[in-house]
Amino acid sequence: MNELISQKINLRKILSHKRDLIKKNSTVEFDVKIFDKLNKYINFKEILRIASFISIRSEISTHQLNKKLMDLGKTLSFPVIRSGSKELIFIKSNLNANFKLGKYNIPEPPKENQETLPQLFFVPCLGFDMNGYRLGYGGGFYDKTFAKLKKLNLKFYTVGFAFDEQKQNKIPIDVFDYKLDFVLTEKQLYKFV
Repeated sequence: MNELISQKINLRKILSHKRDLIKKNSTVEFDVKIFDKLNKYINFKEILRIASFISIRSEISTHQLNKKLMDLGKTLSFPVIRSGSKELIFIKSNLNANFKLGKYNIPEPPKENQETLPQLFFVPCLGFDMNGYRLGYGGGFYDKTFAKLKKLNLKFYTVGFAFDEQKQNKIPIDVFDYKLDFVLTEKQLYKFV
């Protein structure tokens, strides 16, 4: 195993434990005033299709975020991992849909719903740094998906969603890691574009 992979594995363990503690002590996980700061940089009137996720384990809760996106009248979609694929697809859904556990026990919308191509993606993070890099769970699904979309010359935004205390000085990265445009926390919005 190379040193970078080993560093990431160790950091994932540390940050998973840290996030558990953050979650236990958190009282606020979404602030609409902080969310609204995205309007300075992204014209939400032009963004019709947004991808989010359903939080699992001790991730920052996406409940209020997803409700806000629905209240804005956006078409909301959620990631699905197709069997044998290393990229994500995004399936339209509302919050009342009957989500089922998919690969890695991640809630997925009904697969018979329509696939869509989001213009903005909210992305889960185990950690993030001040250069816009995130540490995920190690599958590389978001990185590969974003690389494919970039190759197709599609314009889209990426927003990490995490607790502010998940911020790190530096996340170990390799050439395949995708830099986020923003990270939204319960305390502030970080801009990397």
